[in-house]
Amino acid sequence: MEFTKWVDEQSKAVKILLFFPIWGWIFGFLYRLFKFIETSDTATLIGMILFIIPFTGFILSIVDLVFIITEGKVKVLVVGGENFGINGTVSSNEENKEETKAEETKTDDVIDAEVTEAKTDDTKTE
Repeated sequence: MEFTKWVDEQSKAVKILLFFPIWGWIFGFLYRLFKFIETSDTATLIGMILFIIPFTGFILSIVDLVFIITEGKVKVLVVGGENFGINGTVSSNEENKEETKAEETKTDDVIDAEVTEAKTDDTKTE
């Protein structure tokens, strides 16, 4: 959606203003709502629900602000963020699976080449 893309493209200073704890509580909820609509990710849904709870939402808005100040983006309970091991590992696991498949394909090609060479060597000795 355009909303999350717009937020992600803003400078660090604008993000700090948007996610400042008083109104950042509402803004964090809306950001996760639109991110959930985009991705249908469970961790983002959990984050969105936690933002509804008054005290928890305020604390999470402070955590968002800290991550924006230090790293420049929203990371907790959002797709593509660190999420303290919830979501970041999912995306990295998918990347690892793709890399492993590519390596297996290369290995299979090497094995096929070695078998072909071995067969040609056996025919020469006879």
